[in-house]
Amino acid sequence: MAAPHKINEGRGSGKGPSQEDSDLLAKYLRSAPEYMTSAAAPPPPPPRWPMLSGVFTFPWYLDTLGPWMGISMGLIVTGLLLVFLWGPAAQMGLLAVRLLGPPIGVAGALTFSYAAACSFSVIENTFHGWDAIDEWPDLNWKEWGWSGARLIALLLQAGLAGLALQIVTMSFTWLLLVAGTLAAFPVVLLGALAADAAWFPLAILPVLRSLAPLGRTWALFYVETTVLIAGWTILTLFGLATSPWWTPLYSGPILAAVALIYARLVGRLGTCIAREQESRSDE
Repeated sequence: MAAPHKINEGRGSGKGPSQEDSDLLAKYLRSAPEYMTSAAAPPPPPPRWPMLSGVFTFPWYLDTLGPWMGISMGLIVTGLLLVFLWGPAAQMGLLAVRLLGPPIGVAGALTFSYAAACSFSVIENTFHGWDAIDEWPDLNWKEWGWSGARLIALLLQAGLAGLALQIVTMSFTWLLLVAGTLAAFPVVLLGALAADAAWFPLAILPVLRSLAPLGRTWALFYVETTVLIAGWTILTLFGLATSPWWTPLYSGPILAAVALIYARLVGRLGTCIAREQESRSDE
């Protein structure tokens, strides 16, 4: 009976843990972070061609099919409503706008906000080295709305750069405004994402500094995104001129794929900039 009594005195009598228990606890606390670090799945190795590998096939990854189809369906519904408003309902005049305006606005806002939330998720996960995206936005329209408002604010900032380009060149064609906006948007976007740890004007400086050492990477980014956006625009305008009712059925899925690919390229571009900064600091 003496042995059980000693055990109770050492552990349950309120005198604190024994020396052996303290040593075991300390050993566990030392090994726990190492075990958690080793158990976490590391990101895959970086691709050899970051601006090409896994970029144009990304919307049709198994994990990406759900968001791609969700954005596509929203764009199709919004497009069909717009075609109906501009076509048969145009004879109704202002009444058609009052009837179809609210559903078009709601469908368009939800689709844009969800696409923005998905795009930010793609950029973040791609930047951290992940090829497939496991975590996508939840079905919460309030969170989508915040992402949509954030993206609109960034687009307006890029639009100011395009407007400044128009004023400097004294040219007031809308093509120059669009070109300037598209050129400034990735710089503004990457600077805003880096602004979580720095003031925005300071966060945008590393992005601008990367234009010279990563000139080929930036050029490839602009070539790829220009071809994608121009291709979608040409197909959509041609479809609206020939068969407007069929156009949303293919224009929506193509635009959804373009948005996801664009986000993928921005994430890869951010990765290249981060690596270039690390290599420069090591020197």
